[in-house]
Amino acid sequence: MGLVQKVLTALALWCLIINTREIAACTAAERGALVAFNTSINDPYGKLSSWRGENCCNWSGVRCSKKTSRVIQLDLGEFALQGEISPTLAALTDLVYLNLSQNDFGGVCIPEFIGSFKMLRYLDLSGAHFGGPVPPQLGNLSRLQHLDLSGSQMITVDNFHWVSKLTSLRYLDLSWLYLAASLDWLQAVNMLPLLQVLHLNDASLPATNLNSFPQVNFTTLKIPDLKSNTNLNSSLPSWIWNLSSLSELDLSSCGLSGVIPDELRKLTSLKFVGLTDNKLEGSIPRSVSGLCNLVRLDLSGNLLSGDITVIAKTLLPCMKQLQILDLADNKLKGNLSGWLEQMASLRILDLSKNSLSGDVPASMGKLSNLTHLDISSNSFGGTLSEQHFVNLSGLDTLVLSSNALKIVMKPSWVPPFQLREVGMHTCLVGPQFPTWLQSQTRIEKIDVGSAGISGMLPDWIWTFSSSLTSLNVSTNNITGKLPASLEQLKMLTILNMRYNQLEGRIPDLPTGVQVLDLSHNYLSGSLPQSFGGNELYYLLLSNNSLSGVIPTDLCNMVSMEVIDLSSNNLSGELPDCLHKNSNLYIIEFSSNKLWGEISSTMGSLNSLITLDLGKNNLSGILPTSLQSCNRLVLLDLGDNNLSGNIPKWIGEGLQTLQFLKLRSNQFSGEIP
Repeated sequence: MGLVQKVLTALALWCLIINTREIAACTAAERGALVAFNTSINDPYGKLSSWRGENCCNWSGVRCSKKTSRVIQLDLGEFALQGEISPTLAALTDLVYLNLSQNDFGGVCIPEFIGSFKMLRYLDLSGAHFGGPVPPQLGNLSRLQHLDLSGSQMITVDNFHWVSKLTSLRYLDLSWLYLAASLDWLQAVNMLPLLQVLHLNDASLPATNLNSFPQVNFTTLKIPDLKSNTNLNSSLPSWIWNLSSLSELDLSSCGLSGVIPDELRKLTSLKFVGLTDNKLEGSIPRSVSGLCNLVRLDLSGNLLSGDITVIAKTLLPCMKQLQILDLADNKLKGNLSGWLEQMASLRILDLSKNSLSGDVPASMGKLSNLTHLDISSNSFGGTLSEQHFVNLSGLDTLVLSSNALKIVMKPSWVPPFQLREVGMHTCLVGPQFPTWLQSQTRIEKIDVGSAGISGMLPDWIWTFSSSLTSLNVSTNNITGKLPASLEQLKMLTILNMRYNQLEGRIPDLPTGVQVLDLSHNYLSGSLPQSFGGNELYYLLLSNNSLSGVIPTDLCNMVSMEVIDLSSNNLSGELPDCLHKNSNLYIIEFSSNKLWGEISSTMGSLNSLITLDLGKNNLSGILPTSLQSCNRLVLLDLGDNNLSGNIPKWIGEGLQTLQFLKLRSNQFSGEIP
């Protein structure tokens, strides 16, 4: 063997030894623990199929230390495992990282033995369908830096003391847990000096005065997320303004009141401010002009007032990065001129539900990054043309509804964008249906109700079969018939064509339709035998000329909540199967030619609020089972041929009743 060959052989052996040392071989005890876990668990998708052989360090989701060969990481997140966790896992005493998120452990309690993993730094049990109280043994994890138990309101936390012991914690997420009894939650969190991220979103936090702490210990906090805890009922806490590291502040839907103080200016690192759906009032402070890192500002759903022109010009000098501005549902006044086009980075602008006025400037077309524009429910006027949209190539959502705007586009105009949603309700769009919508091949929602449109709808509107989910053309002067191709709109869930001049029969419906409103038209013929699938929950066909019987297929609509067939020419008996629609709360069958008796099964509809069978030819006595409909607010049985005594239970049992009409029947006896 030559010298070169000997050297190469030696190098090969050396590499083999090194590689062998780097490939850890797990201990027999830990391998046995993992085998027992695998045996006890259900693995429907075969995610643990690699758990074979002697070396468990090579198994999927398992990682070992190269120095000790001990298992230090078990990452089984999103494996869709089912069943209970074997206590043999307690043998993995060197675990640093444990992820069991997005599995289904059937509502069992979080195992207490997890609290024995003294080396653990990362624990994620989110969305794993655990239940019951959090074991206080988790408080023993003194080295834990990341804890995520979010995603199950079956988990309760009655006492937060164990949290206060996790002094190394940097990330805590208990969102969507049930924390209503955790009166000490803020005191416990205040014991976590290294905490940077706190998520307690929609956690049913108890009523808490956030100002009860003049100062806090978690001064490194960057993201406090307490949104959707409506019981806080506090003003913005003063200690927030001392958290100079804050990058996000989300206190939306927390029942906050008072004003936004000028101290907001201290939080210069903020990228996101979310204070939506509270009771904040007053003006937006000028101090926001100092938040030069702000990317998203959401103050919607409050009582804020002031002139948006002043507010916007305050924002402009330091808002070059602002991408999302949501001031919807407030009391703002003013107009869009002189400032809108300068917010060049805006992607989402929502100013809906305010008192803004004036023309929409054509310079809006310079906002080339805009994807979402909603200025609905204001008092804007004037005309919108192609110039307003010339550079908006990324526009995805356009909502202009409930304004006095006139939309004037050339018939040949092809927009630079592809919308998913367009809302022009109460804008002047007609008299023709907007031809430019034909180019919107991804459109999902179209709302041109009360838009001055007349004549027949174009055939191409029925070709959006792969995308259209909602179509509202109500309160126009649309004529013609509904096409048979309506059934092909497989994605359609909402169809609102009320108050038009449609005629002819109702064709078969798409299988996924949920809301159908064709009321106040000239439709005739019998009702279709099939109303699509069984997802329909609003059926509104009143004030037409429909005839024939009420099809029993309606009884298969298990989701049905409202059915209004009033003011037609329907005949036959009331379907004896309506009791199958247990969610029904409004039945309107008045002003038809229905006959026969009211079935006793009607009494099983204990969610009923309105039962209107007036102006028909119904006979017989009132079934006593109706007294079980104890939520009734309106009961109209007038103008029929009902007989017998007026039962006492109407006055005694129907305590919520506000409207009762029994006139023009054949009742006898005394009025109870």
